[in-house]
Amino acid sequence: MSDYHTLIIGAGSGGITVAAGVAGFGKKVALVERKHVGGDCTNVGCVPSKTLIHLVKQADARSPAEILAMVRERRTALRDEEHHDVANMKNVELIMAEASFVDAHTVALTLPDGTSKQVTAGHIVIAAGSKPILIPIDGLPEEKTLTNESLFDLDDLPEHLVIVGAGIIGSEMAFAFRKLGANVSLVDLAPRVLSVLEPDVSELMQKRMQDAGINLYLNAKGSRFDDTTNTLHLDQQGTDVALNNVSKVLLAIGRKPALESLKLEQAGVKATKRGIETTSFGRTNVKHIFAIGDVNPASAFTHSANAQGRRVVPKITLPWLPMWGKEPVYPSATFTEPEVAQVGPPLAKLHERYHPALIKTYKLALKETDRGYTQYLREEDGFVLMHATRLTGKLLSATIVAPEASEMIPVLTLAIRNNLTLYALANLVFPYPVLSEAIKKSASSFVFETLPNIPQELFAYLRYRWAAPEKTPS
Repeated sequence: MSDYHTLIIGAGSGGITVAAGVAGFGKKVALVERKHVGGDCTNVGCVPSKTLIHLVKQADARSPAEILAMVRERRTALRDEEHHDVANMKNVELIMAEASFVDAHTVALTLPDGTSKQVTAGHIVIAAGSKPILIPIDGLPEEKTLTNESLFDLDDLPEHLVIVGAGIIGSEMAFAFRKLGANVSLVDLAPRVLSVLEPDVSELMQKRMQDAGINLYLNAKGSRFDDTTNTLHLDQQGTDVALNNVSKVLLAIGRKPALESLKLEQAGVKATKRGIETTSFGRTNVKHIFAIGDVNPASAFTHSANAQGRRVVPKITLPWLPMWGKEPVYPSATFTEPEVAQVGPPLAKLHERYHPALIKTYKLALKETDRGYTQYLREEDGFVLMHATRLTGKLLSATIVAPEASEMIPVLTLAIRNNLTLYALANLVFPYPVLSEAIKKSASSFVFETLPNIPQELFAYLRYRWAAPEKTPS
């Protein structure tokens, strides 16, 4: 007989969700965490970063050092609260230890005092999270190097912060530390910031960054650091660019699954560099072992880890219950100025799956709404961008750039998840006046364009529905 019904490796968003869910069925659960309850989000990700972003927007007399201290205080308070809640959860044993597989049902736990023990479980859920990807920059000393795991432990504001990586984390922190008063330089190998999002987003955001005084160096990478002069040299397409008086360098080029210490091979679990191979319900090639969150290639966010955890619970506790369906679509939110929220692939990715002539795109500036007018919004203050199939109006993906884009995107996430069309969105009634009216107006543009031209739209739909994506309209 096993020591536990379910053992979970990692007490982040996904792990805690599974622990609470399985324990709610009266099952004995072990929740193993090697460092801090709450995972990356609470400790080194969403909570401290969004706390910082919120605090720097407040106009008051607090110094940068005081704001950074407040970020740590709020982060630690939440961590302690979550630790207390989990430690007192009925049917859950919280074990602070590092876990590694011995076999498919046995896990070795290395405790903080260096001792170890082995435990067994009928089901095992891997929710071990991720860690920063590091790149070598010749001469860059460790004490000047930051990742998201050390950034929020800063006591004082760096005079000149160089951020390598203009993705979500890098872009958010560029705005935040610039508002704190730091000289910020943002470096990326790509030709545009936030390159995984729509080009329209990058264009607007680059303008906003320049307006904020953020120094942009695109098509560039760090080549070497001169510690005697505190100069970071960049290779920008073969040209040497020197960034002077550099205080700290934040490496924000991405994260990778934290798999090395787990010894997955001893359990027979298959994995690649992208993560553990799973079905849409998190099940690995070993039937009783599941993987959720950052170790699962389908998840990259706290909210997706939580959603995957919710899907795993009935698979473990109600194995006789029929369940089917693909992995849900997960929206993303980038808390820049303005915010950017996206659900579904950008247009370039859609063109890999659909013939370009099958897709209709609708973009509406927020200033075209009455709420945008009353808020004196400008063209560059944001927009709603939607891609849908012609004739049917099936929503394929959407992007919102707005002051509160993260609060607006759930409407479009629900639409994609439930196969709602632009016809349905055009008939939604929003309270007046709101920026979300841009969703309705964009959808209405599709309706007004399609309905008078049904024969032509039907012909085009039938012509291109099964055409190869690489073909272009004749």
